[in-house]
Amino acid sequence: MEEKLTKDEYDKYTALCECGMRIVLARIENLRQEAEIATTSRNPYAGIQHRIKTYESAMNKCADRGLPGRLKDIRAMHDIAGIRIITLYKDDVYRVRDALVRQPSIEILEERDYIENPKDNGYRSLHLIISVHVYFCETTKSVPVEIQIRTKAMDLWASVEHNCKYKNDAPSKDAPAMFAKIAQILEEFDENAIRLRDDSAC
Repeated sequence: MEEKLTKDEYDKYTALCECGMRIVLARIENLRQEAEIATTSRNPYAGIQHRIKTYESAMNKCADRGLPGRLKDIRAMHDIAGIRIITLYKDDVYRVRDALVRQPSIEILEERDYIENPKDNGYRSLHLIISVHVYFCETTKSVPVEIQIRTKAMDLWASVEHNCKYKNDAPSKDAPAMFAKIAQILEEFDENAIRLRDDSAC
């Protein structure tokens, strides 16, 4: 019976994931530079972040799902390698998405639009699970990478909500309702920001 991965075994697996993430980051950086020098459009890339999920975080996620943390459990997670792209405006989210899917050798495995269909708590973001081919240890393997694309306003909400939910031992009972209200305000902000931009040609 397959046993729970050790930290060393997990690190060996994530080395492959990091290779895939670097390939995708290089593609994103090329797109960012292309947008930077273009004279016909605005650069939609306001920020790019990335991370490899820690061993502790991966095992906690397995435990939450009632899984022992075997290699097949980890491989079933598509967010071991994660990239977040921050935009200034909401319509830029979809510009970035469209540019990514046109890239050669990138396959879209899954797309979840939490902007058009926000989560009940107010969370908004566009999630893509993509696959890239990585030549690693003398063989070519397909590696999943999660990409989140969202505006600065969406990212601010998610950062504060995550901090209050996971870093606070005793969150306020009013917090869910308050975060839902803030999410609505920020959604209106994102919509009005586009109108202001277009009216003033920002």
